[in-house]
Amino acid sequence: MSARSLTTIRLAVAFFILGILLGTSAAISVDRNGYEFTVAISEDAMDMADDQRLPFLEALKATLTSTSRMLLDATDNMLYFQKVNILVPSSWISILSGAQVTATSKHNYLNADMRIETTKNVNEAQSLIQPARSYNSKMCGQPGEYIIAPPQFFLDVNGATVAKYGDKAKVILHEFAHYRYGVHDEHGIPETFSDLGAKFPYTYLNPRGEWQLTGSNDSKIEGSYKNATGGDCTYPNTSDAPGADLRCRFIPDMTATTGPSSSLMFMPFLPTVSKFSDENNHDRAAPNKQNYWCRNRSTKTVITKNPDFSNLSPLASNTPTTPQFSYLVRASQAVYIVLDTSNHTLADNTVFNNIKTVIAQNMIPRLAALSPRSFVGIATMGGSTVTSNGRLGGYLTEIQSPVLVSENQQILVNKVTALTRSAGQGLLLEKAILDVGDILTEFTHLSGSIALLVKLNDITGEQQMNVECEATHLLNSRSARLVTFEFGSNNVLVRSTLMSGGTHFPADSTNYQSVFSSAIDKTLELTRESRYQNRRIQLVRDQFTTLASKPFRGFYTVDFLDSVIELHFFVPVSRTGDYEISVNNTDGTTYTLLSSEHKQLYLSWDRKYKVHTFQLSPLANGVTATYSVSTSGAEMTGYVEAIEVLGNNVPVHVGGGGQAQTRVVEVEVYTSGNNGVLNMAAVNEDTSFLVYASVRKGYTAVRALKSAVAMIHGPTGNTENISLRDDGLYPDLLERDGIYSGFYRPPTIPSNGNYRISVRLDGFRRNDPLAPFNPPSSRSMPIDQTEDPSFTEGGSTTSFQRWYPYIKNLQVQAANFYEEKPLRIMDFMIDYVNSVNDNVTFKWTAPQNSYGKNDSVASYRLAYSSYPSDIIDDKGSIPTSAVLVKDSDIVGGTLTPAKPYETQTVTVRMQRVGPSPPTIYFTINSNSTTGFQSYTAPMVYLTGSEPPPITTTTVPSTVTTTRTSTVASTVQTSSTSTQSPTTTSSSATATPTTVTKTTSTTMVPSDAQRIGVSFFFNSFFSLFLILTFAL
Repeated sequence: MSARSLTTIRLAVAFFILGILLGTSAAISVDRNGYEFTVAISEDAMDMADDQRLPFLEALKATLTSTSRMLLDATDNMLYFQKVNILVPSSWISILSGAQVTATSKHNYLNADMRIETTKNVNEAQSLIQPARSYNSKMCGQPGEYIIAPPQFFLDVNGATVAKYGDKAKVILHEFAHYRYGVHDEHGIPETFSDLGAKFPYTYLNPRGEWQLTGSNDSKIEGSYKNATGGDCTYPNTSDAPGADLRCRFIPDMTATTGPSSSLMFMPFLPTVSKFSDENNHDRAAPNKQNYWCRNRSTKTVITKNPDFSNLSPLASNTPTTPQFSYLVRASQAVYIVLDTSNHTLADNTVFNNIKTVIAQNMIPRLAALSPRSFVGIATMGGSTVTSNGRLGGYLTEIQSPVLVSENQQILVNKVTALTRSAGQGLLLEKAILDVGDILTEFTHLSGSIALLVKLNDITGEQQMNVECEATHLLNSRSARLVTFEFGSNNVLVRSTLMSGGTHFPADSTNYQSVFSSAIDKTLELTRESRYQNRRIQLVRDQFTTLASKPFRGFYTVDFLDSVIELHFFVPVSRTGDYEISVNNTDGTTYTLLSSEHKQLYLSWDRKYKVHTFQLSPLANGVTATYSVSTSGAEMTGYVEAIEVLGNNVPVHVGGGGQAQTRVVEVEVYTSGNNGVLNMAAVNEDTSFLVYASVRKGYTAVRALKSAVAMIHGPTGNTENISLRDDGLYPDLLERDGIYSGFYRPPTIPSNGNYRISVRLDGFRRNDPLAPFNPPSSRSMPIDQTEDPSFTEGGSTTSFQRWYPYIKNLQVQAANFYEEKPLRIMDFMIDYVNSVNDNVTFKWTAPQNSYGKNDSVASYRLAYSSYPSDIIDDKGSIPTSAVLVKDSDIVGGTLTPAKPYETQTVTVRMQRVGPSPPTIYFTINSNSTTGFQSYTAPMVYLTGSEPPPITTTTVPSTVTTTRTSTVASTVQTSSTSTQSPTTTSSSATATPTTVTKTTSTTMVPSDAQRIGVSFFFNSFFSLFLILTFAL
């Protein structure tokens, strides 16, 4: 048997904590032609009836088994699913009697390839069947975020799934191509056609001057046009077409024994379709997403450039492709023990050795017995030197990374027993906690991590510390709770512990043994809470400045009424009685420093600030309340932070599913690159440093934020803020789909190293907190759970804030190879054709020389040919051999670059000779002032007859014609004539054709036929559109 290679894709199922979904990348490695694919089953699916769970698991395995075989065939025997991990809820273990179920912390919701979640309609108690779909917010050719599907999709009760979407395995293969290979759909959007100026029309005028269905197939598709009731209809070709019906659909004949083999990204439900389009049959003129975003290249061209195919040899066609299935269950939680090993000021060796012995002989054995699925790690802190351990604080010495306690009990005991006090003088507590939060990041998906922090000496370097917000915010965002044991009288950990929802244990030389025993008991108690979660949401941390003439005003938000709001105001210790703080509750009640809801107990770690704390329970349905800080003296600067503590009755579910009214806001952050690495020398597609933040509430996307900002923390300590936008302009793919995108330019080249990303989101904020609120969008998502039930039409009057520190990492490599290309021209079009003078006018928006800089590009290259491959090669670039428009061809306008964002036009003499002039294709790119070329614009074309034979010489600059129809949109020839029931003759080129026929009966078509390709959309927004159009 030939050698195989295994490509590992870490896919897992885990649980959503605090509305924060850290965007951990799937880890990919190539070793023997097979993918390791992990499926994660969410808490939502736990509502599935007991008698449905085993049938669902069997249906899931059967579907993925079929998908594996189809994948091998579609990739020309290169890749298949060799292993599939299924991460099940812990409550499902009892139904898997006889099957091995392994606890894991490696596979989780954050790096899952496919998530299984239920979908529920607000008006119906039963879950609805919805298709599998994928999320990919990145550039063409880059891997996406995940696939998601409800269990009902796999159960296929009474054949409902197949009737609606076709073969389940093909649906998964279609979505896998979106997810893993970064290719896009090849169909159009129903109820749109190119006369209406749609970007991805359902029909369009092809290069032969015929109206076609947008798509890509290699042979004819038989079928007819039907309306929603099964009657014959005509799809409109112009906005005033008589008798036309925008709800008309092309219904393929699903009983046909012959038909196209491609493309899986066009009509995967057709029985004969099994391949991706290649350059021999790809419809490069059709105005679809694949051509628009992948520069008119076939799906197979993009797929085979994926790193997964590197150095692979094809397997035999009869290679067994049934995956090896394994059941996993999430670990209970991570328990991270941090022991102070410094040797100054307080505890002596007797105290240290006693503490160490209790951990080794009492705590670890009890953890193994009470919580065998817990992962336990050990680290030490001490000394006054920050090291280069790669963590946020650069301080901890990790003795043992978290491991499964039931399998590693003796290893952990031995590690603790061997510890000594050798760290030297000093204790940098803030740095230690930053490291703890960083280490526990990969365990955020568990049901709450616990850090037992044992402090035996005084902290040092207080004046160099920040207020401890950053460290405690990090713990809250990682769903980690502190349990702190503090020896001595200087109890600096109290506030930080309480802010994380933990418990503080102060001790001295007379009681430390019993107190430490209590600290261990508390830690074990938390591990025994099967549904324990740190339900604390970091709303905001802001600096404030207040003047006597202008008080500082702000707001805080409430997601759920069953919650508590904690507000912390940091005021300089030097200020005494010359300031006031007022906080309003959601019912309008005002609280001041004299109110019982206010406490002033703690100082910040650096001793520079006193902390005023307000703890309020929301009392009304309103979700936004205000606060103010005023002074009668000199200018005062401080900090304010807000934390929302969710009540026990607030449902906390896995992200991505369900109705908005029952979900907290969920944010996932991703970057460009592959598996957390951006190799600027090796990535085939766009090598820019890009950041994406997906903001959702259930299945609802946030379509308007006041601002979304990513803070980039560089490897040299530099920090820079970049704006994230959802406007459809580079690098954002689709306007108002809830995915906010941004570009970061490293300050120097080369800039290799690890970059960390924090994200700050602000919602619908009033300009003046006391003024009436005017929402910025009429189609915005409500943040609260009771207000604006008709949010899709009415808009929200709520405000919204979230702060996610260090939520994502990106390792940048080979930065010196980076080419910062000019922005791609995306709106290139034919604006006017003068058939009398044989002139054609092109129009586009002048691009920036580089992203974020309003400099003009150096020049343009406007290329044309009768063959698309002559002007766009397999890399999506204009070949050096392409025929370009010369200055002598220009009769109006100019190819001299205008200022960025200005509309530019040029009129070219483009005559075509003969009674049957050929189609001519055009594209344009630009050259930067530093010598880099942009990617090509989507092609446009002048319609004509069939292209000339291959033997025809290169098209000269000037050719004549008497006919010059035009399409002012992105290109691609479609496959199905919309003028039913006529027959389109077979083409001599690769352009596919379709024979349409009228059925003899008036049967109502199935959903899969009537809706056609409409459900196979990889973006949530597009899926929403299609669902709306198809209903």
